[in-house]
Amino acid sequence: MKKKVIVLVIWMLFLMSGCTSETADHSADNSAMDNTASDLSDSGSGAAADIMDESEQLAEEYGEVYRAALKDGTLAQLDTIREIMESLGVSGYAVVDNENQINMIHPEVIREFDDSVKSGQSAETTLLIVTDDGGFVRYDLTVSDGVVQVETSRISWENGVPQAEKLDSYEAYTWKMDEENGYLYIEKEQPAGYDGPIEYTAVRVEPLDEELRELNRKYILPAGYRRTNLFLTDWDETDYGELDFYDLFEEFYFSEYGKEIPYKSDFDKLTYEVPAEEFEAVIGQVIEIEPETLRAYTVYDSGSSSYVYTTRCREDWGHPCFVKPEVIGYEKLDDGTIRLKVSSVSQEDDPEHTFSHEVVIRLLADGGYQYVSNHILTVDYETDFDWYSRRLTVQQWEEKYGFSDE
Repeated sequence: MKKKVIVLVIWMLFLMSGCTSETADHSADNSAMDNTASDLSDSGSGAAADIMDESEQLAEEYGEVYRAALKDGTLAQLDTIREIMESLGVSGYAVVDNENQINMIHPEVIREFDDSVKSGQSAETTLLIVTDDGGFVRYDLTVSDGVVQVETSRISWENGVPQAEKLDSYEAYTWKMDEENGYLYIEKEQPAGYDGPIEYTAVRVEPLDEELRELNRKYILPAGYRRTNLFLTDWDETDYGELDFYDLFEEFYFSEYGKEIPYKSDFDKLTYEVPAEEFEAVIGQVIEIEPETLRAYTVYDSGSSSYVYTTRCREDWGHPCFVKPEVIGYEKLDDGTIRLKVSSVSQEDDPEHTFSHEVVIRLLADGGYQYVSNHILTVDYETDFDWYSRRLTVQQWEEKYGFSDE
């Protein structure tokens, strides 16, 4: 098991940005901070300059799309990203988005390059990864005798003008095409004793049915794996097991009330009394459960008709999550529910973090839905969701620190 030591302040700032863009963006940002990046940019060869010029020209081809989306605030929307990808695809290069939400354009380019890696032949190709700020990260790849050389650069926009920047140059420590999951992994080797995040680039090469992608976006990604154990534990409507309803309250508050949760969360553990009507409205939109049952799984104060809600703190905030869900199959059941088969994908190619599970969804007449159950499928090893931390109770906090903020 790979364990990571993360400095608390940096780690907390990272968490505030979410677990959502942790593939190409993550690798590119870390590479940009590498002290060698500026040296590479300053000492670039004529070929490198040509690459920079070409990237800026490619960006200008979708300049109108970028500027319109920037004005409308729609840069991160899938439709905009798809338009940018289609423009870049005219180049003949392989193109994908950094969240792996849209099928790769020209995946055959990557497959052919991988064949050359495996056969020991020489070859070169280019992969473009579109980011949600309207730019892209460029991977210029060459291989000789099975050794893959990676040159990375990126396009960002400054005052409406594309600017190319050299990022990094390295020999791929790992080049792996995962045939089963359809992903390509590229890893940069780190020096001995390095304790930071492993620099993997993970991109989906094989296409995924658009209906499955839509099911994932609608029912699975809203909760995900990072901030709730909804999909990390076995439960159903007869036995909710270890399901954390406070996680659900935090995660789905916005979708119920259209505003951020008003209960302040801080490095310290804070305690609030949430009116029963408010708490039960949030939970009721995603889980069908009687109030009496919900109160048995939480801390309920009958005197004030409120739920005692304690926020997460520095001790139980959890860790960065590099595992993302993908729906790979579904079936409609006789009772009108649908069962989704979900496979996790590790953005660090760490098999100890990957798993699969089945989620049953109840569709409601008003267009909403509720989760009916989650079942972790059998795996050959014990799955360790070490990014998720169980919430400390007020009593556990007081035992450790001797006080509780009210």
